[in-house]
Amino acid sequence: MRRILIIDAIPTRRIVMKAKLGAAQYDVVVAADAREADQHIRTMPFDVIFADRHLDGPGGALGLCRTLKSHTTTQHVPLVMITDALADQDVLDALAAGYDDVIRRPLSERVLLAQLRALMRRQNGADQNGEQTYLRDMPDTAAKVTRPTRLAIVASSLNDARHCAGAIADAVSSPPPPQIMVQDHAGILTALRAEPELDTVLLMVEPGREEAALTLLSDLRSRGAARGAGLILAMDPKQPTYVARAFDLGADYVVSCDANAKELRIRAELLAKIKLQDDALRLKVRDGLRMAITDPLTGVYNRRFATEKLGQIARKQEEFAVLMLDLDHFKKINDLHGHGVGDQVLATIARALKANLRDTDMLARIGGEEFLIALPGATPAQAIGTAERLRQVIDETKIKAPATGRAVRVTSSIGLVHNDGRAPSIEVLMAKADEALYCAKSHGRNMVSVSAAA
Repeated sequence: MRRILIIDAIPTRRIVMKAKLGAAQYDVVVAADAREADQHIRTMPFDVIFADRHLDGPGGALGLCRTLKSHTTTQHVPLVMITDALADQDVLDALAAGYDDVIRRPLSERVLLAQLRALMRRQNGADQNGEQTYLRDMPDTAAKVTRPTRLAIVASSLNDARHCAGAIADAVSSPPPPQIMVQDHAGILTALRAEPELDTVLLMVEPGREEAALTLLSDLRSRGAARGAGLILAMDPKQPTYVARAFDLGADYVVSCDANAKELRIRAELLAKIKLQDDALRLKVRDGLRMAITDPLTGVYNRRFATEKLGQIARKQEEFAVLMLDLDHFKKINDLHGHGVGDQVLATIARALKANLRDTDMLARIGGEEFLIALPGATPAQAIGTAERLRQVIDETKIKAPATGRAVRVTSSIGLVHNDGRAPSIEVLMAKADEALYCAKSHGRNMVSVSAAA
């Protein structure tokens, strides 16, 4: 069950909010001030923290926010300020201090619950098991922003969108200024086909056109360049039904139609920052997966993944072939030209092999100069033909040593075994391919040797 902390000095407000959230199946903990809140935070984790604008203690609600955002255990927990008087400066101060959002009393229960779901969705993204917390602790996962953020402003008319864009561009905030795209409701989906990925979208809604705007919001959340962007909806806040639906359809923020430009820019930049951090985490995951299954020098699969892949091929194919390929006299290349040239030879040969194999074939480096190749669905004749072609490709590949300018020639020996589905195990197949490779080397190298059928 998700746990929520409410910090408010007024007992009746704490009780009412706890009842509303408790009825929605949240585990709710309450505190009268920052000191009591700190005691709870030290003993249990929270998914969202609500804090009243007028808290007692050093720095009040803003000081509390800065403290929580500076601690590793709470810095990624969504923090929401609740206030009675929602002056522009209150919002700006709260967002600048690090609050994730600001909401105003009286609280609409429907809007509150929808906004709470949006906060948790933004916090978790696609991750539900804590992997992002682990990845954030790894080095080099912070988003290094070297480009302006990309903001799209969408209004009923282009003139309205341009007017808002000018005001946001002039608002003082973090450099560099955002790249702003303007478009009307009718043309945005078509325009996005040619646009790079957006970081934030501001959708402005005229009174009376809420239903159409929510349909557009749903389309934006599911399409192309805006699919992963942060979404801000500017609409009449006195329409709780539409506001709640906006949150549930994917809006990250719902603000008043007359929100000032500085607030809009700050919110847009906050959402862009979240997106860039999430993108950096996804890249880290992708790079980690690639490193786990590939050889860093050649870019082909490594031995561990190749063994698992070979087992998968064996389960799916009635017949396939396994080739064990070794570069001849490779030690002499390292001795004569240096290991740098040896590495260049390995990378060049790997590229040549990959260019002469099908997409369904598997290529892996399983040792210093040894490669494993699997040919799913290949008959014995097809496998021998492929092996001979690969041997010839390597024989004809020339690599120039940078220091001397001399061409480095390399040949290969290949052991081949064909499996018609009767091999007892992958280990047996690889052993037979290795035996055939040894036979090729012992009979003069630069040749293909075929093992008896497995």
